[in-house]
Amino acid sequence: MGKKRVAGKRAQDGKGRFAGAIEFTRNVRGELKRVNWPNRDQLQQSTAVVLIIVLLLMAYVSFWDFIFRNLAEFIFL
Repeated sequence: MGKKRVAGKRAQDGKGRFAGAIEFTRNVRGELKRVNWPNRDQLQQSTAVVLIIVLLLMAYVSFWDFIFRNLAEFIFL
């Protein structure tokens, strides 16, 4: 019974089925206008930092993979 009342209220408001989605889209656009986007130099610096960290982590994981692979071959073969 409660669902019928909610549906009736929506129909009376005239907002329709997609009113929530439309309002959400408007709110998202408003928030995106307030975002402080990085400039080109900040973006390049951040990208460089991320790439360096990824390369360092790759080398670290590769080192331990090499150690444990050789240790496992030594023990089990």
